[in-house]
Amino acid sequence: MTNAVVVGVDGSPDSGHALSWAAAEAHRRGSVLYVVFGLWTPLAALPFGGAAVRLPPDELRLYSTRVLDRAKELVREQHPGVEVSTVLVVRPPVQALLDISHDAALVVVGTRGLGAFGGLLLGSVSARVAARATAPAVVVPEPAGPGDGTIVAGVDGSPHGDAALRFALTEADRRAVPVAAVTAYEPDPLMLPVLDPAAVDRAAAIERRGAEQLASDAVGRARAATGAAAPVTVRVQAGRAAEVLTDAGRDAGLIVVGSRGRGEVRGLLLGSTSQGVLHHAGRPVAVLHAPPD
Repeated sequence: MTNAVVVGVDGSPDSGHALSWAAAEAHRRGSVLYVVFGLWTPLAALPFGGAAVRLPPDELRLYSTRVLDRAKELVREQHPGVEVSTVLVVRPPVQALLDISHDAALVVVGTRGLGAFGGLLLGSVSARVAARATAPAVVVPEPAGPGDGTIVAGVDGSPHGDAALRFALTEADRRAVPVAAVTAYEPDPLMLPVLDPAAVDRAAAIERRGAEQLASDAVGRARAATGAAAPVTVRVQAGRAAEVLTDAGRDAGLIVVGSRGRGEVRGLLLGSTSQGVLHHAGRPVAVLHAPPD
């Protein structure tokens, strides 16, 4: 399954967006598309915005089969050449997706499913898949227009950030699009009480040069590791990383982030930057984990 694309569906509009994106990606890669339904939750929402209800097991199985059949039809309508395999798993959705995608090229989910509260920007399934998947995990929001195709990658010099940049360069080669390698830096809080504006400016310039060097070194490592020839532009901006990346990626074809950055607690599955981008970006976001030590 190393070249397969795996997508989770549950009949919700958000999973439909994920399905369309995953089908297009499988077409681009020449991959098999595995469409997965985790048959576990006792709650399902009625179509057209109905309230959540409890379905008997037989009805839930029938519902899941219909969702998978319809998903296969949609893929064949959109991309007739893509090979589609539907998978019904009697397992919680997160575990089903993690198990099936463990050696896949990608695992794709929508931002929210039928079980998510309407006010949430990121559902529990998508958040947990992004946090725990061994494959690159792509979270797909509601479509917001085609964008300019650029792949925006967050760069911070961490192992997870390096994995994200390698993925971004490889994906950019596949799509024949450029990469924007984006690094954010925040002013040293120790300088904030300083009254001399010139001293603050000098400190900011030093931090900026350090961020530029960090990004340049990371791009060099990624090129050496992948052999990718995609054009890369380094962007360095002051501000919080999640906000800088979200803003830089507002018209991107894909935003790519590492699961955790430098200085974040090792036990965290998702760091503050990746969480912030997942919650606020209006574009597909790929989350990468560094290979195990």
